Amino acid sequence: MNLDISLDLYKIFCVVVRTGNMSAAAKELYISQPAVSMSIRQLEDRIGSKLLVRTTKGVRTTPEGSVLYEYLEQALSLIKTAEEKYSEMVNMEKGEIKIGASDTVIANFLMPYIEKFCDKYSNINIKVTNKTTFESLRLLKSGQVDLCFINLPVNEDKDLEIIELIEIHDCLVGGPKYKDLAQKGIELKDIKKYPLMLLEDLSNSRRFLDSYAKENGVVFEPVLELGSNDLLYEFTKINMGLTYVTREFYHEQIENGEIFEIPVKPPVPKRSIGMVKLKNVALSHAAEGFVDLFDIND
Repeated sequence: MNLDISLDLYKIFCVVVRTGNMSAAAKELYISQPAVSMSIRQLEDRIGSKLLVRTTKGVRTTPEGSVLYEYLEQALSLIKTAEEKYSEMVNMEKGEIKIGASDTVIANFLMPYIEKFCDKYSNINIKVTNKTTFESLRLLKSGQVDLCFINLPVNEDKDLEIIELIEIHDCLVGGPKYKDLAQKGIELKDIKKYPLMLLEDLSNSRRFLDSYAKENGVVFEPVLELGSNDLLYEFTKINMGLTYVTREFYHEQIENGEIFEIPVKPPVPKRSIGMVKLKNVALSHAAEGFVDLFDIND
């Protein structure tokens, strides 16, 4: 049965029952007493039953009115809670952001933004899932994360909106053993003369390097493949071989002489780190607030 009764009528009825008389209800609702009486009559007419009995002391509920009031109070309380929760999220008082990104992007790019956001919105939870570029995109498409921060390029996808954030440059590096090589540089075709260590081929960064090598008639044959740039760096420091790192992320180590950049001809083309979100899917206010930190011009 659909009675199509206005929520306002239910609210007025509940205030009358709770306050016990029409005058008190009118005062609380900021409307006139005749307006309250008329609303109660409309509700009783629509619902088809007497809900209130007027007495010299005010009003009391009929049995039907008591049952209706009991359930309406619960319903209106839930509506109020929903409105409060919504307001908290809109005003950035509560909420959650779910982000997918690789460990390198998290540590070397995202951390300052996460810290800034947490300082500004301490009640917003940030859940960061450490995954490769392709795993992060899969989580995004399945709705398990709100945003991805990934190594570009990736194949175009009509469902994704990709925004480039910063340019990065891959450079070949070695430990102290290769200091002289850093001064004279090498040709890419000669890299096979040296032990090469690379990320596993599941990563987008590795695929980008393999593509660069192939375009120049070279096939990389690493002696060691690891899942972490930090581990590659540690092995490089102790002269286990050469590896590629992102210059922007390891510039301090290069400047301090912990590792040495080795010029390669031709150099690796520049690439980018990008933010990815689903097209035509609205972000939460919390996620929008995080995106705003990047000052992206439309």
